[in-house]
Amino acid sequence: MSQALDHIAQAVEHIEARSRQASRGVRVAIAFGIVVAGYGLVVASGVVGA
Repeated sequence: MSQALDHIAQAVEHIEARSRQASRGVRVAIAFGIVVAGYGLVVASGVVGA
């Protein structure tokens, strides 16, 4: 679980570095995608742990 969160954090940092030149709408869309991916990993890890 913590490895998945570390991976998400690294991806967020990478995307934020690339999105600094992007428009606000693009950054919002990227952030929304990251949140959805994070919830997906949490649900998947819960299913695997069950």
